[in-house]
Amino acid sequence: MKRERLYEILRPESSTSAGQIFRWTHHAMVALGIGVMLADTVPTWRRGYTPLLDLAFQVACAFFLAEYVLRLIAAPAAPGAEHRGVLRSRLAWAVSIGGICDGLGALPGFLDVFDASWATMFAFVWVFKYVRYSPGLFVLRRVIRHARHALLSVLLGLGIVLLAAASLAYLLERDANPEQFGSIPAALWWAIVTVTTTGYGDVVPHTLAGRMLAGVVMVSGILVFALWAGILATGYSEELRRRQFLLTWDLVAKVPFFHHIGASIIAEVARMLRPRDYPAGAVIVRRGEAGDCMFFVAEGEVEIQLRPQALYLGAGQFFGEMALLTGAPRNATVVASQACTLLTLDIVEFRELMARQPDLARAIQEEADRRHAANAAAQQQIREAEMAMDESP
Repeated sequence: MKRERLYEILRPESSTSAGQIFRWTHHAMVALGIGVMLADTVPTWRRGYTPLLDLAFQVACAFFLAEYVLRLIAAPAAPGAEHRGVLRSRLAWAVSIGGICDGLGALPGFLDVFDASWATMFAFVWVFKYVRYSPGLFVLRRVIRHARHALLSVLLGLGIVLLAAASLAYLLERDANPEQFGSIPAALWWAIVTVTTTGYGDVVPHTLAGRMLAGVVMVSGILVFALWAGILATGYSEELRRRQFLLTWDLVAKVPFFHHIGASIIAEVARMLRPRDYPAGAVIVRRGEAGDCMFFVAEGEVEIQLRPQALYLGAGQFFGEMALLTGAPRNATVVASQACTLLTLDIVEFRELMARQPDLARAIQEEADRRHAANAAAQQQIREAEMAMDESP
C-alpha cells in the first residue's frame, strides 16, 4: 500500500497535496540546478559565490538522486506492472525513456565526487525533466510517431537536394573558387547553409551559374521545410481534436440524459458539444439575452433564477433549450451555484442534431414543454396572489 501511495505522489498528474508539494519542489530544484550551472560559467559570480553555488548544486544533486531511488521503488505500483513482478517492473522502468532521463539526472551527483566542473556543466540534463510534466510535448511525440513515414520521406528529399546541390556547386565553382568549393564535402556546407536560408555569407558562389543554382536551392529549401511544417501542423491539429473528442466523450457519457442512446449517437453528440468550465458564482446566461446555444450540466450545479423560487439543476440536466426552440430571448438568468463543467450545443448544431436524431429531439421537446407548463403555472400563481393582495382591504 505504501508503494501505491508513493507512486501516486510521484505521478505527474497527481492531485493529492503531497503530489502537488513534490511537483512544485521538483520544478524548483530543476530551476535551481540550471541557475547554478549558468552562474558557474560567469567568472565573477563563480569567484564571489563559490560556497553558496556549491551548496545549492549539492542540494539539487541530492534531490534528483533521491527522486531516482523513489521512482525505482514505486515502479512496481505502475498500472500493469503487477503482472511482471517487482524486479522486472523496476528493470523495465529503468530502461524506459523516463527511467533513463531520471538516471542521467542523478549522474551529476556522482560526477561531483570526481570533477565538480564537469558535474556542473552536465547539469543541463535536468531541464529535460520538465518534459514529464508537459502534456504538449507528449502530444508532439505522438504526432511525430504517427507521421514518421511522411517526415522521413521529406528528410530523404532533403538529403537528395543537399547532395545534388553540393555536387552541382562543385562542378560549377571548383575552378572559380577552389578554396571553398574544392570538393563535394566542402560544398556540402554551402548547400546546408543555403537550403536552410541561413546565409552566413562565409561561402559565396562567384559564377553566374553558381548563383542561379543558389536561388534554386533556396526555393527548394523553403519547400522542404514548408512540407515539414505542414505535416507537423496537420498532425498536431488532428491529435488535439482527438484529445478534445475523448475528453468530450467522457463528459457526455457521464450525463444521464444520454445514457439511453447508443455509442454512435454519443460519438455524434460529442463532436458537436464543447466543454466549458465556470467557477462558482459566474453568470452563465442573463435574462433577455438572445439564445445562441443550450447547455448540458456535466459536473456541478447551476441556479436558474426564477420566481417565486430558484430552480437548481445538477449533473445530467440541461437548460437554454427554450430560446433555441422558440427563438425568444432568455427568460431567466442562470448562475453557477458551484464550480461546474457544462457542455454547450450551438444553435446551428442544435438544429442539425434535432433533424438527425428525432428521439433525442422529442426528449428535449418534452422536457421543454414540461418546464414551460411548470413555469406558466408558477407565473399564474404569482398573478393570482398579487390580485388577491390588491383586492384585500
